[in-house]
Amino acid sequence: MNQKDCIVWAFEQTLLRSVRYGLRGRENWVKAESAVFPITEKPLEASPEDSATETPANTGEVVEADKPLARAVREAHAATHVKNVVLSLPLSRLLVQVIKFPMEMREELADAVDLQMDKLSPFGGEELTISHEILAETEMDLWVLCAAMPSITFDDIGAALRLEKLHVTRTDISGLGWFRSLCAPLQLTRPGRRVVLMDLDDGWDMIIMDHGIPVLIRGMGHQPDTESLVREITLSFLSAELEAGSCVASEVLIVTNNLPDAERDNAILKLLDAPITYHKPPHEDGGVEGVALRTRENATMDLTPALWRQAVAEAKMAKRIYTGIAIAMTLWLVIMGVLFGSPTYYKFKMDRAKAYSKAHEKAYKQVSHTRSRVQLIESYRDRTRSSLEMLRIASESLPKGITLLSFVYKKGEGFKVSGEADDPSMVYTYKDIITNLQDTDAGKPLFDVVTLKGPSASRGRHKFDIDAKFEGGQKDK
Repeated sequence: MNQKDCIVWAFEQTLLRSVRYGLRGRENWVKAESAVFPITEKPLEASPEDSATETPANTGEVVEADKPLARAVREAHAATHVKNVVLSLPLSRLLVQVIKFPMEMREELADAVDLQMDKLSPFGGEELTISHEILAETEMDLWVLCAAMPSITFDDIGAALRLEKLHVTRTDISGLGWFRSLCAPLQLTRPGRRVVLMDLDDGWDMIIMDHGIPVLIRGMGHQPDTESLVREITLSFLSAELEAGSCVASEVLIVTNNLPDAERDNAILKLLDAPITYHKPPHEDGGVEGVALRTRENATMDLTPALWRQAVAEAKMAKRIYTGIAIAMTLWLVIMGVLFGSPTYYKFKMDRAKAYSKAHEKAYKQVSHTRSRVQLIESYRDRTRSSLEMLRIASESLPKGITLLSFVYKKGEGFKVSGEADDPSMVYTYKDIITNLQDTDAGKPLFDVVTLKGPSASRGRHKFDIDAKFEGGQKDK
């Protein structure tokens, strides 16, 4: 389920209504789907999963999983595939009262509401889940809707939800959902006192509003006849006058899918002396859709028991723990994979490189052999540094007055000459000539190093040795 979706289940007398609302786009909050699941006494066919929880027939007991409410919850769960739901409860299952508090009690409103609901509760000594919502406020007063859910409702619905391991994130009132849905179509915020009577699945609900502010909300349930209904309306109207003051009703709005009842209308008209108008609900899911909209609008009314809230908190904590464990295990597996997989990977790469090198070794040797042969042939063809060429250079470069006594040539290294001169300056001139000789093919000096030993005088002559070496000639080849 999309995290932005809101699933609302409304528990009515004979039906469980389900509506899914969700964000479509950035601001478009729309109904995605809706369904109805009957709450009937007719047993359904047992499924293999239910067989383990069934009670033997001879005991005469009905197991929890086979109760109508549990079956409806099971069907709704199977159809919606959700874990978290928002509940919508009818007024007939709750204790609801609109109370006016002085503005000074705003900071202590929660405690005041708890105290008042305990006083009004007919369930003596029974634990109540209490919540409230501010309907309107003036400079002097606060109009507060107070609601309490008795433990019998909590136990009944909670047992069905526990069987399906569902969590409740919020609990609202179906009557408030209907008010949210009908407020705009019926223009309920107009000035004057208006009485709204809603003939819904769980019987009659009544809302009395003064200038758009509800001053009484009450579930009257199913009434056997017109006299009983009129009596309940009378008591409700008197209660509203005690709390909000006397005011003539300007209109009575009856929301129902049934046809008008002349006898009932005459009795209500005689009682309230106000025109009666009939309105059909915009659609059957109006109450549960209104609760979905109220959830979207962060309405403060929430009757979710502390036990249910704790279950939601524990589920969130468990999810975080499992997520953390999953992330830690994933990181551990990644680290172990790197530690143990890296050597294997690099061995594979090395073996592949060796195989590639071996595959190209033969071709490399062939190319290398051919290159060596070409170099050998070129060396034989190249006479630039041959012994005869070097002897020619040594002779042609010889200035007058110098006599060569010896010439020694070393292949690939250079040559060495010894001689004697009439004048020492001739020796230096000879050395400079040999040093400045150029290799025309390479465009650089022919000799890398030219060294002179001498000249030294002997018997009127000056002896010397000149050693000229090619580039790289210092190394043995």
